Amino acid sequence: MMKKYLAALSASALISVAPAALAASSADLTVTGLITPQACTPSLSNGGVIDNGKISAKDLNPDTNTLVGTHPLQLSVICSAPIAVALYGIDNKASSSLADNYFGLGFTDTGEKIGIFGARIISATADGSTITPIRSTDISAPRPWWEPAHLMGKGEYTSVGTGVPGGRHIPSPVQNLTMDLDVDTYIAPANSLTLTDEVKIDGSATFELTYL
Repeated sequence: MMKKYLAALSASALISVAPAALAASSADLTVTGLITPQACTPSLSNGGVIDNGKISAKDLNPDTNTLVGTHPLQLSVICSAPIAVALYGIDNKASSSLADNYFGLGFTDTGEKIGIFGARIISATADGSTITPIRSTDISAPRPWWEPAHLMGKGEYTSVGTGVPGGRHIPSPVQNLTMDLDVDTYIAPANSLTLTDEVKIDGSATFELTYL
């Protein structure tokens, strides 16, 4: 009954204002955008694969996360001409993550969250010069807030740029960008996992290129 009542109330409210709405005989819809001739291609060294090998269950901390591997990785973005870009971190195992900015490693057969991994930014170089990595959680605003980044996080945009007065940063156009990363893999506390059989670590993330 509540849903029907709300629908009826909405309808009567709409009818009551209809005469005033008739004063306007047209409405404008504006669609904007920009087709850019520049094209960029992102890539990860080693095919983007991190293999932590076999990990003994007895080496895991019982009550805290265990760092089981740190692996260097290089991210490259090559563009046909200088343009400002960002990479958006997508967690393909999002429901298994144990931390907001980190990516999940999947579940055990009994549904327990295995752990997390993250890509720390060690350095960034654009067109032969060192540049500051920056991050933003929302680029839809007219003046998005960008700040220095130390991690290519889940649900965040990572770019490179320069600082301006007021503490803000602005993404810089680049043609050849490289970021040196360290990928850290953490396994959840052993006491939270069923480890009677082998557990497959199954993390997956996508970094989606966005033109700014």
